[in-house]
Amino acid sequence: MTHCRLALLFLTAWMVFPAVFPAWAQAFSEGAPASEGVSHKVEEADSLRKLAETYLGGASLPRLVGRPAALPSLVAVDTLITPQPVEGWAVIESSMTQSGMLSPLDEVAIRLKKDSSVRPGETFLILRNQGKLKHPKTKKLLGHMTWVVGAAQLKSLEGQQGMAQIVRANAEVLRGDILGPMGEAHLRPLLWRKNEKPLEGWVVAVEPVQASMAGGQYLVFIDKGSEDGLWPGNGFYIVRQQDGLSLQTVLNPALQHENAPRQAVGACTLVDVKPHVSACLLTWAVREIVSGDSVVGYLPPP
Repeated sequence: MTHCRLALLFLTAWMVFPAVFPAWAQAFSEGAPASEGVSHKVEEADSLRKLAETYLGGASLPRLVGRPAALPSLVAVDTLITPQPVEGWAVIESSMTQSGMLSPLDEVAIRLKKDSSVRPGETFLILRNQGKLKHPKTKKLLGHMTWVVGAAQLKSLEGQQGMAQIVRANAEVLRGDILGPMGEAHLRPLLWRKNEKPLEGWVVAVEPVQASMAGGQYLVFIDKGSEDGLWPGNGFYIVRQQDGLSLQTVLNPALQHENAPRQAVGACTLVDVKPHVSACLLTWAVREIVSGDSVVGYLPPP
């Protein structure tokens, strides 16, 4: 008897639902309209799709699932890698804002760490040191990482004390962050350039620097640079050689199994090339990319 009542209730709801909520019923039956944001449709002429199919063996890859077809023309590089730690010329000491996390339009009190010729009206980067960057395999020191948190405009300066206003923030600004010169361009163009020679390397870090893994349209850093003949626009595949169900692989996603075949789990394009370390934009990824993953430079077929 109970089953009959449940069946009758379900049938009644199914009949009443389209009449009461026609818009919902149409969306439910025909599928929700596509978002106005980034499209995830991959066209047949998609160049990245063709590159991956060539690498993985002909038409065995009909579609790159989860990779947006629309890629940005400019890429923000928010991590600086320098031979020595960035000291900056001033530090954020306090703010009248009653919050531990500061944001644009908040005013902050700064203290100069050393004599400088800065003047009110100038804009400076807000920086946060992230410590040493060491190679995940060799443990060699590759440099020091500094996170570009945002930018601030100097409003007034009297002696060693001054006031500044936050004008841009990529993340929360904290008391203790340092101010430095604008330096090189924050945005990099996304270019495409043919690799000149075969090259293999490793992912040594991901961005944002406080994260442990990266996905599509995030940045990873590899241990190759201009000294190795690289240019912005060169492409790499992130490859793994493992059994995905192994407990060791779950605990260490970058672990390599010698008896397993090498397979591509992502692709990236260089956007910022330094002598020994380069930033690479992930244009496609089917796994979370981590420090220690292997990269292989893409060479188009002759």
